[in-house]
Amino acid sequence: MRPIALIFAVVALLVGVALSWVIASKTISWVETGTQAELEQALYAGGIDWAEIEPDGFTIILRGRAESKAEQARAVKIARLIFGDNLIDETSSTEAAGSVEPSLPPFVEILKNGDDFSFVGRMPTGETSAIFIRYVESLGASAKVTNITEPIENEPENWLPAFEFALRLAPLADQAIINISPGAVVLEAVPMSPNWQQGFEEMAEKLRPEGVALTVNISAPRPVISPYVFILDLAAPEAAICSAQDEAEAARIFATVEQMIGLQIECDIGIGAPSRQWRAAIDAGLAALAGLGGGRLEISDADIWLTAPKDMDLADFETIAQTLRLGLPDGFSLETDANQAPPRQAAAETRPMEFTATLAADGRAIIEGSVKDTLTREVVMRFSEAKFGYGQVQDQMWLNGNLPDGWQVRVFALIEALALLNEGEARMDPGALRITGDASFENPAEELTKLLADAYTADEAEINVSYTEQMDADPDGLDPRVCVSRINKLLAENQIVFAPSSAVISGPSMPAITAIAALLTQCRNATIEIGGHTDSQGREEMNLTLSQGRADAVLDALLAQGLLLGDLTARGYGEAEPVADNSTEAGRTRNRRIEFKLLRNQHEAESETTVQPATERVVIENFRRPAMRARN
Repeated sequence: MRPIALIFAVVALLVGVALSWVIASKTISWVETGTQAELEQALYAGGIDWAEIEPDGFTIILRGRAESKAEQARAVKIARLIFGDNLIDETSSTEAAGSVEPSLPPFVEILKNGDDFSFVGRMPTGETSAIFIRYVESLGASAKVTNITEPIENEPENWLPAFEFALRLAPLADQAIINISPGAVVLEAVPMSPNWQQGFEEMAEKLRPEGVALTVNISAPRPVISPYVFILDLAAPEAAICSAQDEAEAARIFATVEQMIGLQIECDIGIGAPSRQWRAAIDAGLAALAGLGGGRLEISDADIWLTAPKDMDLADFETIAQTLRLGLPDGFSLETDANQAPPRQAAAETRPMEFTATLAADGRAIIEGSVKDTLTREVVMRFSEAKFGYGQVQDQMWLNGNLPDGWQVRVFALIEALALLNEGEARMDPGALRITGDASFENPAEELTKLLADAYTADEAEINVSYTEQMDADPDGLDPRVCVSRINKLLAENQIVFAPSSAVISGPSMPAITAIAALLTQCRNATIEIGGHTDSQGREEMNLTLSQGRADAVLDALLAQGLLLGDLTARGYGEAEPVADNSTEAGRTRNRRIEFKLLRNQHEAESETTVQPATERVVIENFRRPAMRARN
């Protein structure tokens, strides 16, 4: 080979090697930059700021010093979730090698509002748990108890006297927050009368065991918030909703939102938080929302929903969601939606005066539109859940204090009409109602027109509903939804009347019983509940007993007709589910009623009262949300 050719060959080889090295370096650099950014985003969303990241080719090195072994393990877990075996862990913690994490002391917070009790914190197993179970059983069937305590083994000697002392104090206050720690009880209560504080302190001192310190703080009443909610949609931040336990917590939430999201929101102050870690759950959710750069965060009691912004990469969303799931306090659960949530309406004062209810084929319903106040909103939600099933209704209502008279009655009629359909939509404004959809009963327009006659004129209601025959329908019977609807319409016009403060049906009401029995013979395959309801006058326990007696009396009267009526049950709700304002005589009259309800699933049909294991959210009554009480 000639020398010149050899020189060119060597030069070409060297240039090729150099180019390959440059391309490989650029590729590795690009991979390192991408992986580092992905992990930094995940750690930021998890609230971890001590970790250092060093990319090394296709691996990543995690360094840093955590304050505890638990925090160190959480950071490594998040990093391995992203990189798996490509992660090199060089982290450490400030805890000494071989040190044993000290056991946490017990702590329980009792939130009491009338007969509603919530227990939050760390409760020792053994004797403490046995005392707690006996105490819950002593409260009676009218009490609603939520227990989301964490079971622990540590039970110091001065714990049990403080715990038992706090349980003795609870009946002395109608609204109170009681914090229990070993050897100490701190009670924050709302005074029940002008002289209540002096009498309470004297009684508490007589009950106080030796060695237990008591601190009493008497404050002005705080409203009860149920459910406890935090909602922030970055597509409509003006519609944000926030609940906080006190002014200090509201200020901290305000500062966190402003720092992480760059927005300012106000919180409603009230008791009813599902956990002492309420703000920690909000902080974790906000970190995830900041990582998404958009989307929607909703927390309702201990349930959290995270919705991705439009067009976000699914893998990135799942990484942030999983990071949030790992960082949530105990007792909270997360559900995710990779699709964009529907945009919320404009601010309440500029929203149109309208109301819309939408029913999907799978039974889920969305209720959105104007309602007068918070109490009306709660009543409408309970009414909707009775029609569509608990957990099946999404609340997108807003408040408008300038609604015309009769608006609430029209809303109830709209929801009741939609509940008869297989799927559809009902939309109302002050001058018109339009219903579209599909039904499984013949002549749906005629049936719906009769149902709506008391709330809408013939000119206002436009009904465009098709009929689809159901293959498994009873050829000789009514659709169960239509059957129950006709019964309740009959009751609206001919309410069953009882003797005052008794469960004895008056004579003039017997024709209504006969007519109801005749309708029930046409829906024998349905499971139907007879519900008894009272107003709020008198003691709550007495009202619950009276309502149960009246529901039983109606059931007995129907069975006495000697007809085949299907599966009927009776249940008393007392004053817990008002449909009108109890501060007026007209409202109290509407609240004293008998209602029939179609039970659509097994959960609605069950009525066992149980105490479930600690750390689970328990309502001792039924599978229903605690009802808001309307008082004078």
